[in-house]
Amino acid sequence: MISSMSRPLRILLLDNTREVSSFGSPNLFQWLLRTAPSGTEILVRRGPDLDFVGNHSPDALVISGSITSCLAPYEDWVLRQDEYLKEHIRKGTPILGVCFGHQALARCLFSEKGMTPALSKSKNAEVGWQTMRILSDSPLFSGLNREFVSYQSHYEEVTELPPGTVHLAESDRCSIQAFQLKGAPVFGIQFHPEHTVEYGEASLQRKIAKGERGDWILNPGLGAKLYQEQVGKIIFGNFFKIAQSK
Repeated sequence: MISSMSRPLRILLLDNTREVSSFGSPNLFQWLLRTAPSGTEILVRRGPDLDFVGNHSPDALVISGSITSCLAPYEDWVLRQDEYLKEHIRKGTPILGVCFGHQALARCLFSEKGMTPALSKSKNAEVGWQTMRILSDSPLFSGLNREFVSYQSHYEEVTELPPGTVHLAESDRCSIQAFQLKGAPVFGIQFHPEHTVEYGEASLQRKIAKGERGDWILNPGLGAKLYQEQVGKIIFGNFFKIAQSK
């Protein structure tokens, strides 16, 4: 369990949020506080502000979501962050990308092989509580049921596995919900295990009020029944165990 961990980590949280109310990725930050080993230092750096540039020497990277598109044309900070991520992929730094972070890692892995990134707008967006199915064993998902529920909020997605990766999970609407770089502690997840039932339901109600397409909304009002807190505990806890083993 987390309490048995012995080595503190230096974690860099790359916050890519654009709304002022979300600066610092508070939901992710709280999960890092809850699941990282005792004594861990968490550095939060803003992707759009380019303040991640520099030698922070992190033991692990966590990349947040963003309303920024994962598709070209790219903003300058996105290109700069991609180069930063590529450096850490080459170094073998443990990395966990969430939503936009998942898409960014995929883009980097395609680019490193000289391939056009297989990313696109979602044919059927996922906004709400969705069931994921685990397809391959991975230390990131160790302890999870083969099917689990988590919050989703994305309008773009990875459409083909990046080169050199293992397909970890899918949903009915998005075939690539998670992947891992073979032989490396680099993971992308499209879903949001950091979002609580309260946050998810409030977000759903805001989107409905703004006129979100009804066929994109998943299970509104059912968060209290469907939310599984252990999903976040297991995934983030596993990631830090992996980071400690490096």
